[in-house]
Amino acid sequence: MRPVRDALQPVICGCGVPMVQQLSAAFVVGDIAPYKAVTGDRAGQFITSRKEHREFLKRNRLVEVGDAKPRDTSRMRPVTNRREIREQMRPIVREALRNDKRRKA
Repeated sequence: MRPVRDALQPVICGCGVPMVQQLSAAFVVGDIAPYKAVTGDRAGQFITSRKEHREFLKRNRLVEVGDAKPRDTSRMRPVTNRREIREQMRPIVREALRNDKRRKA
């Protein structure tokens, strides 16, 4: 092991043969950070692992942004539909209206 600044400098082994450079990662990629689902059968609930995330996407026929598209997209549904958006927005709008009334009073 040696500093990165010396990475391009050749290193000669004690026997006179040049050494082969080997790079290694200093960390291992862990699991995903927990997040709250905003749609589908787990809307409002936390998803806490990569496995749970993949199963959630598959169950709800969702595709993660940046992922390769599946071969058969005929069975896929839009990420959200109007009913889901309306159901999710209803309590938010009610709370905003209540807060607005309180401010005016």
